[in-house]
Parts: sequence; structure tokens; C-alpha cells
Amino acid sequence: MHHFVDAMVNVLSESGNRARRLSLQNTLMRGTAMKYQDDIAYIHKLCDEIVQQRREHPSDINDLLNRMIKGKDPDTGYQLSDENIRYQMVTFLIAGHETTSGLLSFTFYYLLKNPHALQKAQAEADQIDEITIDTLPKLKYIDAVLKETLRLQPTAPAFGLRSKEDEAILPGGYKVHKDERILVLLHQLQRDPKVWDRPEEFLPERMLNGGFENLPPNAWKPFGNGQRSCIGRPFAIQESLIAVTLILKHFNIEFVDPSYDLRVKQTLTIKPEGFKIRVRPRQRGKIPLGINTKQTENIPVHIPSVETNNIRPMSILFGSNSGSCESFAGALASEAPANGFNATISNLDSAIGSLPCDRPIIIVTSSYEGKPCDNAKQFVAYLETKPELRINYAVFGAGHHDWVNTYQKIPTYIDETLEKAGGTRIVERGVGDAGGDFFGAFEAWKENLFQVLRKTDGLQSVISQEKLSIEIVNSTRNLGQITDVGVVKENRLLVEASELGPGKRHIEIELPKGQTYRTGDYLAVLPTNPFEVVSRVLKQFNLSTDTQIKILSSTETFLPTGYPVNASEILSGYVELIQPISRKQLQTLAAVCKDEKEQAQLSSLAGNTYLTEILDKRLSILDILELYPSCDLSFSHYFRMLPSLRVRQYSISSSPLWNSEAVTLTIDVLDAPAKSGYGRYYGVASNYLANLQKTDRLSCSVRASNANFHLPADTKVPVVMFAAGTGISPFRGFIQERAAQLICGREVGPTILYFGCRSQKDFLYSDELEKWSKVGAVQVKHVFSRESNGDKKYVQNLVWEDRKDIIKLYSEGARFYTCGSATKLAGSMKNCFIKIIAEHKQCDEQKATEILDKISVSRYSIDVFI
Repeated sequence: MHHFVDAMVNVLSESGNRARRLSLQNTLMRGTAMKYQDDIAYIHKLCDEIVQQRREHPSDINDLLNRMIKGKDPDTGYQLSDENIRYQMVTFLIAGHETTSGLLSFTFYYLLKNPHALQKAQAEADQIDEITIDTLPKLKYIDAVLKETLRLQPTAPAFGLRSKEDEAILPGGYKVHKDERILVLLHQLQRDPKVWDRPEEFLPERMLNGGFENLPPNAWKPFGNGQRSCIGRPFAIQESLIAVTLILKHFNIEFVDPSYDLRVKQTLTIKPEGFKIRVRPRQRGKIPLGINTKQTENIPVHIPSVETNNIRPMSILFGSNSGSCESFAGALASEAPANGFNATISNLDSAIGSLPCDRPIIIVTSSYEGKPCDNAKQFVAYLETKPELRINYAVFGAGHHDWVNTYQKIPTYIDETLEKAGGTRIVERGVGDAGGDFFGAFEAWKENLFQVLRKTDGLQSVISQEKLSIEIVNSTRNLGQITDVGVVKENRLLVEASELGPGKRHIEIELPKGQTYRTGDYLAVLPTNPFEVVSRVLKQFNLSTDTQIKILSSTETFLPTGYPVNASEILSGYVELIQPISRKQLQTLAAVCKDEKEQAQLSSLAGNTYLTEILDKRLSILDILELYPSCDLSFSHYFRMLPSLRVRQYSISSSPLWNSEAVTLTIDVLDAPAKSGYGRYYGVASNYLANLQKTDRLSCSVRASNANFHLPADTKVPVVMFAAGTGISPFRGFIQERAAQLICGREVGPTILYFGCRSQKDFLYSDELEKWSKVGAVQVKHVFSRESNGDKKYVQNLVWEDRKDIIKLYSEGARFYTCGSATKLAGSMKNCFIKIIAEHKQCDEQKATEILDKISVSRYSIDVFI
């Protein structure tokens, strides 16, 4: 058991004891007090170390710790101090552990004492094939078991109140004065015979069929009272539902001591004392372990493919504290393009006084203790001023039916107030119950919403045939980077490799479930190393492809530890093999080199020749070991020198208006003679992607690009793009989007592509570009560097020739974009723009550079690769 748990238990126990002792007793018990303070200091120290480690090694993971570190108060802009974060962590670690573990212990005690209830609960667990967010609401009896357990044994057994009135008379004739403290004992409150029939008995059935919902106010309060009630209630119930169901599904349970009767142990919370159970696996065939989040089953779905005469704007507004409503808003936005709308998303507070009348306004929000969410408070206050609003709107409300008095309060208020203010309701308010079919209700409401909107706007849709498919993912690598899985739908050759350059491929990938993207975003891919390189490593260290290795580590690592793993699997999927060797690593190899001449050469390579002989030639540790065979390096030592495999990012070359559930990539496949002069050099990610076949799975995830590297929100703004080779990737998406908008009747500004290729054979997507040119979606100006006999060999040459057009477009508000090599195209375009500005403004190079820097803030965006 971790020392934190010991310290936590000691602190909780002593805190309860100190509350019951006289002050003098606490003062005299110095040894106990020192132990108490030492345990508190350890808990604080551990929390501080966790915060410090995250600050030193930041992560993009969307967890609670990151939210506390990075979050800002929307009203004041203040952030939590490290001390405050520590206090919150202690609260979560203690409150989230003690109360839930106590609930689970009491639950299994009462189930074992009531075999009929145990049989019902186990039968319900057996009916669930797989625990998912959709199947949890079906566990009605187990949910009732938990509620009945909390009635009999509330793990936080009391809460305090103060009298609002002077000389109030409590039941029983007790007089209390104003602000006098009253302790509410839940064991007595929740066993009131006026409310509960047979109150001392364990009867989960009393919580079913509306019994719980029809309880009098304040009859069941195990999570506290009012604004200070437990904010972790939904999570605790969900966590307990999952734990109880999994245990009952896969194990039979029994008392270790059949004669055991309940004894309650009290610290700050309560739990059974000396209660032990024995578990035995149930013989039910193969048992899946835990909740399988990596196996997905696609049920029949309607996938609309919309052909529209116009695409209209849509505003999606959310009020969300926990993120659920914000997630729903994102889901609406991702499907909007397929239904003829371009959607913008923002919180409700941002919409005060600016609710547009020319588009549907979709609101997704919840209540928080009957009050609006943090980012909807000002909006609700604004509605209270009774503004006149001639808008078209729809509201979806989220909540939990257990909060009987405040369920759907704010969504209902917003919906009714907007109607009174003159608004027109598009569809009836949607109701999402987190204790029921939460996501199903949202999906049904969303489908109805878009269906009504399409009919209202005269948009025609073509629904594809339903399809049933099953995708099973047996395993994914988890390097703390990407665990989502996409599926290859197409992988075709665009250009064959030749003496002019590498081969190029077009790859279509179905996105991991739930992911969306914007035109111009990236797809992050976690590749595997080329088979040829892995084979070289195995050969270097005399290992076979079947060799098993076992990695032991005393510290946290990205590697699988503690059990045998195939060496080729580890080398393929977990570490970088062809990353250039560092100076320090060269010195390490020199130290184990037996040949003095080779040793001297390695030492020299770590010096002044490192740039030209190592980096320029991209020599790896493996290359050096092959070139200098006297290096006596063990496989273990070599392996420790290797960094973890990196995620690679590729610009997405498609638009969600084409397909919001899939992306395309346009890549160079690097497979060329090594610059060292020995063997071949294989690009890790490009060869990995090139070798994927249709239906293959890969670890991938959408990553947002620079905020400015997206199309302007106003489709009428002119767009000018500069690309070379596969730098066309994001611009293919740009053009694809503008073509879709144009075809659907939107007014689209001039869209111009300056595109450089080596030859006519290297002209990527020429057929598509010609088709888009014919409909007026793009004007392509291309140049072929290997086929030109004049001065116009490169993109920058064309731009310089068209500089008057460029200046005119800039004056008309055009946005400019460059995508390509950082050292070639991007640098050349910068120099070209400086020349154009200097000539136009009649200024020197320095002044022209300053002007370009200012333009780059909002009018010129670049996306480069090394």
C-alpha cells in the first residue's frame, strides 16, 4: 500500500479523535500531534511534487490537474495558486477515495446479508454484455442498491446547518436562536418511519418505479445539502455502478466469516470494520477485463450526404461546467456542414446583446444546483431584463433526474423566456437525463433538429444506406501520446519515385470516433519503424525476430515493463531508431571503442565536423555501430540510449464539407540512398503510412493548427496560396471547401493557388484542380522547375512577376498563406514579399521587413515543415 494511503487514513482517524477530545488532551498528546503533523506534511509534499513535475513537464492532456494549473476565472482572470491546487488535490484524493470505498464496502455487506438482492443484482449485471456509457442507465436495480445502501449507511454521516430565524422551534420542542448551529444526523433523518416503510430493512425495491423520485424533500441527503453538497456525486455513483457490476459479473462473493455482523468504524467518514469477503471467478467462459474502451461496435446509422443550394450560418451556444454540454455543442458543429450549415461555437455569456436574427441559434446548457453554469450566468441575467429578441432558436437541456427540485430548471427558463421575448422555437426543447439515455436523447433531438432545419430551408438531403460493421481493436500502443484509432479507407499512389524526387501518396483515413477537424488542421500519427531498420538492429546485436526481452525499471517509463515482450515489437513501435546520434552519444561510443583509430575518429565526429558529417548525413547510433565495428556496446546499453517514438504531424488535405468523419493526407514517401553513402534511408512515418492497406488501423488524432491558418470566416475574402510539392496538402482542403461553398450557392471570393512542381508528372491533383477551376473555385498558376528554360522556375518567380496583382489583392483584404519547406519556399517567399513591399512603398529592406512582420500577424500565415 502506498504511504499516501497510510498517511491519509492516519490523518482522517486522528482528525475525528481530535474533534472528540478536550483541548487540553490534544495539547498533552505531543507524540500523537507530531505524527499527525508529519502525515499532513507528507500529503502536502506529495501533492506539491506532482504539481511541480507537471509544471516542469507540461502535457496537453485534458485532466483535472491541467485544468487547475491552466484554468482562469472568466470574470477576474485569476489562476489558482500552487497552494490552492494542493488543497484541492487533498480534497479530491481524500474525499474521492474514502467515501466511495466506504459505499462499496457497505454495498457488498448488505448484498451478502440479503441473498435475494444479491441474486437480482448479479442477474442484472449478467444482462450487460459490455459496460459503456450507453448501458450504465440500464443498471436500474444496482443503482437502487447503491441508493438504499447510502440511505442506511451514509458514508459522510452528518452535515451542519444554522438557524435563519430567532427562537425557532424544532420538532420535539427544541428552541434554537438565530445562527445557532444544528447538526443533522443522517442515520436518523434517513430512517424516519413517517417516510420509510420498515426503515431498518435493506429494500432496494423502494427506490424503483418512481419511489425515489417521489420522496419528500430532504428525505435522502447522503451527498449533503444545498450549495455545499457534493459536486462529485455523479462521478461517485457512476464509478460505484461500474465497480459493483464488474465484480458481480465476473466473481461470486461470500463472507470470509459467515457469522460477521456489521461493526462501523468512524474516522471523518464511516466504513465497515473487520469486514472481509472472498471472491471466486465465475466459470462463464472468457472474461473480458475491465471496461473495453478499445473495442467498438458500429450500429446502423444514417449518414446524411447533403446536396444544397446554399450553406447558411449557424450559431451554437453552450453553458457548461463539466464539459458535457460543450462536447454536445462540438458534435452539433461537426455535423452542421453535412446538413448545410457553417457553425460557430461560443459560450452563452459571449452572446449577450449580439444574438443574430439571420441564422438558427442552437443552445445546449444545463443547470448547476438550479443556477446557470459559470459561462451562462451573465446570459441568464441578460434575459431577466426582458429584451426583445426576434430569433429562431432551439434548446437542449442536460441534467440528472435525481436532482428533482432543479432538474432542467435553467434550460426550461431559457427556452420559455426566449419565446416570450419574441423568439421562434425551431423544435421542442430536448431533455437529456444523465441518469438515463443521455446520449441517445441528444442524438435523437439532434437528428430531428437537422431534419426540421433542412425542411424549413428547402435543403435536400440524400441519406446513404444503413450499414452494419464491427471493428475490433485488440491493442494499441500507449506512449502517453495517442490512443485513438483510425481506419485506412484508401491508399493510392499519386506520383512514382524517380530521380526527380520521392514518390507521393494520397491516403484517406476514417477518423477515430468522436473526432472532428477544421480545414487546415493536422493529423498526428504514431508510426512504427521500417522493417528494414528493425532487421538491421536485430542483426547488429545477434538477436532473432522471436527474441523475448523483459524490461525492468524502477521509474515510470513509456515502455512495457515487468513481462516478456518480443524484441522486434519493442524496436518497431516504441523507440526512435534512425534519429541522428548526439554528440554525447558519440562520446559514449568512443569510450567503448576498442580500436584506437576508430576511437579518435568518433571523438572527432563529436567535435567540429558533427554538423556536416552527422546531422547533414543523418547518421544514427545504428549507422555508427555499423561503420565502426570495434564499438563494444551491449544491446541493453544501446536500448537505453534510444528516445521514445515521436508522433508525426501531417497537414490534412481535405475539408469537413467533403466528409466530416474522414480526412485525407498527401505525403512524400522518403525512401532514398542514405546520405552516408551506405544503404538506404527510410522516413519512419512516411514509409509506415505508405505500407498501410485498406482497413488497416493506425493510432492517430486531430491536432489544431495555428489559429490563423484557416480559411477566413467570411467566404467573400480573397485567398492567395503559395505551395510546392506536397505543400499543397492544406490548400487542397481550402479549395475543396470553397468549391463546396460555391456549388451550394455561397458567394466566394477569388481563390488563387501558386503551385510549384518539378515536372508535369509531379503535378499533384491536376485533374481535381482543373475541375475546380472550371466551376470558378480556384485559379491555378503553376510552374515546373525542371522543365522551365526561362527565369520562371519557382513559385517566387511567378509571384514577383504578378506583384501588381498581389498588391491589388492585398488592398482588397486578401488573406495569404504559404505551405512548404522552411528552408526553401517559406524563406524564398519572405524575401519575395520584402522586395515587393520595398518597391511599392519606396522603402529600404529593413522597413519592408517591419511591414511584412505586421502583415504576418493577421493577413499572412505560414505552415512549414523541415
